[in-house]
Amino acid sequence: MSAEFSIGMVEVSGLGDAILMLDDMCKVADVTFSATERKLGGRLVTIVVTGELTAVKASVDAGVKRAKELGSYKASQVIARPHKEILPYLHLDKKAKKPNSETAATYVGPVKEEKKPAPAKKPATTTAKRKSTAKKTETK
Repeated sequence: MSAEFSIGMVEVSGLGDAILMLDDMCKVADVTFSATERKLGGRLVTIVVTGELTAVKASVDAGVKRAKELGSYKASQVIARPHKEILPYLHLDKKAKKPNSETAATYVGPVKEEKKPAPAKKPATTTAKRKSTAKKTETK
């Protein structure tokens, strides 16, 4: 009943610092950026990565190091083979639905856009612009 991957989470203050930290995390090890959660208007950001346990640990360590250098580190955690009941909470299960609004403040990996039918094309027409025929009046 456990997942075949591990989860790593690092929480920092500030979206900019979270992006810099995530860059380091992804460069250090073969992990996948899986989710981010923003609270307090983006002042508190949690980055979630998934992958093999050793890769996730290396990635989280790199993220913690960078966050401490930036002075924005809050917390971190690695969960090896999490129970499947945890996955919906982090929006990592395959059955999870996309949040309905931006107020959910959660982004979950790449979003697959639903294909919408192309709008019907209108026939090309030319329209002549009307020239104003109003006479100028002079005031004395």
